[in-house]
Amino acid sequence: MAIGRKLAKGVGLTALIIIPSILIFFLAKAKWVHQKLPYLGQPELNEAGKDIPHTVSDFLYTDQNGKPVNLDSLKDKIIIASIFFASCPEVCPEMNRQIQTIAEEFARFDNIAFLSVSIDPEHDSVSVLKNYATRFNSKKLKNWRFCTGSKSEIYDWVTHDLLLANEMKGADFIHDDKIVIIDKKRHIRSILATRPPDDTPQNRVMTERLKLVRHIKDDIDNLLYEYRQEELDKR
Repeated sequence: MAIGRKLAKGVGLTALIIIPSILIFFLAKAKWVHQKLPYLGQPELNEAGKDIPHTVSDFLYTDQNGKPVNLDSLKDKIIIASIFFASCPEVCPEMNRQIQTIAEEFARFDNIAFLSVSIDPEHDSVSVLKNYATRFNSKKLKNWRFCTGSKSEIYDWVTHDLLLANEMKGADFIHDDKIVIIDKKRHIRSILATRPPDDTPQNRVMTERLKLVRHIKDDIDNLLYEYRQEELDKR
């Protein structure tokens, strides 16, 4: 039994290493075409009566290293936000392996931050998050923060600001396996799935995962391109 458990653990660790590497290889071969991202969410009126895109409000969380995280600490960064909980047996690990692939792809970009917020803060302490983060190469991925905080504030931020888990508003426990791409002005520009539908045929799962990762990567590249063009226009 002990040998079986060690073998299963070894296979699991090998998958965590090999699968992201394979996905990154195929991503490098994929062709990218620029497409401007839309602004998502209900527009708001400013004092002049002009529509402005939905804007994500500030927050105060604590990351896996015990450091505070808010919008000021992520200033001038594109934020890739998601929610999870450490005791989640299947959905969250699968989602975070997808995010790991993307985070590794953009590890050299100082203007991109990955923010994974626990929706089970009563159990996901800083020490729990620190241990959980090591499963996803967090020591090398300095751009990925696993955060905890006040449950009521997190739930409000997730449903009203990130626009996730809206069908669960007011519930005692919410969940969503999508990522949210937030631009430097705190507008939501994309909300994307990380996992294929549950009814996906087994022989198509890997291909569909690859497509989802490529879509996320493309949207991040689209936003980076937008900022590069803005810089060129200023010259």
